[in-house]
Formats: sequence, C-alpha cells, structure tokens
Amino acid sequence: MVDAPRTRPTNFSRLAWVVAVAICSGIIALTVSVPDNVPSSPTATHRANGAVRHVVGKAGQPVTSPTASATPVAASVPSGHALAPVAVAPLATDTTLPALVSDVEASGIDPGSNWNWSTGTTSTYCGPISGAGTGCTYGEAGLEHTIFAGVPTLALVAHELANAETQNDAVPSLLHEVATAAGGTSWSPTDAVASCLVEHFMGFEDDAAGTWQCPTALAAVVAENIHDTY
Repeated sequence: MVDAPRTRPTNFSRLAWVVAVAICSGIIALTVSVPDNVPSSPTATHRANGAVRHVVGKAGQPVTSPTASATPVAASVPSGHALAPVAVAPLATDTTLPALVSDVEASGIDPGSNWNWSTGTTSTYCGPISGAGTGCTYGEAGLEHTIFAGVPTLALVAHELANAETQNDAVPSLLHEVATAAGGTSWSPTDAVASCLVEHFMGFEDDAAGTWQCPTALAAVVAENIHDTY
C-alpha cells in the first residue's frame, strides 16, 4: 500500500500560526495585568471618594479630616439656666440727681439755704476718692458746696447733704461726742455726725465714710441737737 503524499506547511502558514499565537498571548497578558485600583463599578468609586484624607499640619503630623463637612452643633444651655444679660450701670445725669436730692431733703435732712450742688471733679477739693460714684462737700466764703461725680447712690447723696448740714450747724460738743463714739471708724467727726443724721432720717446706714455704724439711740440724739447753738 502506497501512502498518499503529505502536504508540508508553507512559510506563509508558519507565519500565520506564529502571529495567531502572539495575539492570544497578548490578550491573556492584558487580562492578567489589569490594575487593582481601576474601579469596576460606580459604587466602588463612591466609597473611594468618601474615604478619609490626611492633611499634613504645620508640625508635620498628619491630621485626619473627613471630606464631608461636619455639621455644626449648637452649644446647649441647661434647662432652667437661661443666660442672664450683663447689667450695665446707667450714667449719672442731672435728671436723676435732682430726684435723689429731693428725696433726701424730703426726709428731713436740711443742708441749709447757703448750700448748692453740682457735678464735676471731686478730687479738686477732697483729693482722690475711689468708687463708681463719689461726692465732696466743702465750705467756702460762708457757703457750702457739694460736687458729685460718677454714679452717686441715694446713700451717698444723703451723706453729702448731711455733711453740709453738719458743717453748717453742728456745735463742737456734738461733734466731739459722736467722734468719741465712732472711735476712729469714720473718716472725720463731721462724717460721723452726718452718718447719724442719715440713720435717723433715712432709716439706713450710709456706709459712705468708713465702717462707722451709728446706733439708733445716738442718731436720735444727733437729730435732736444738730441745730443747737451752744
């Protein structure tokens, strides 16, 4: 039996076979080398954008900050503890001072017909005086003057008017008696007597000139004898 002659591959056939093998190998290589970081779905991309970023601060340390802006949280105030407004003391004006002066005079304290008051600088005649409201009473050429500065209280106004009455009318023996009782707790004998007048006519301790607290009984004696002429 004679075999049929075999057909040998031509050079063109060999070349086509080599090209086909190369193409298949390239496809396989591309499939295997696809990077892991290529997003395969929209959901994966969203997760990547929502990841935490790291920002390097001035000290060189990473500071974690989320990409989404944080929602501001309002400061909470405990129930029943509302924030109280800050109280601001009113400025002293001539419309308030006359009312205080009138109240004091209506109580029975009498600074005299030769007395007057004004607003200005108290340190000119009485030296430096500390406080939100200050007063200075002094005599000059037979007249009594009171200067108020800042925000004088009713107690201070009462004390200064009583000072004027004391300087006008108190006799030395009364000044000595009250100064002895005060024992140096008042700034002066005049201030000590004035505080007694305030206690008697206004009904309170003025605390305007030292720590002197005039007893009620002594205050009554002062009020009864303030206009003595001997």
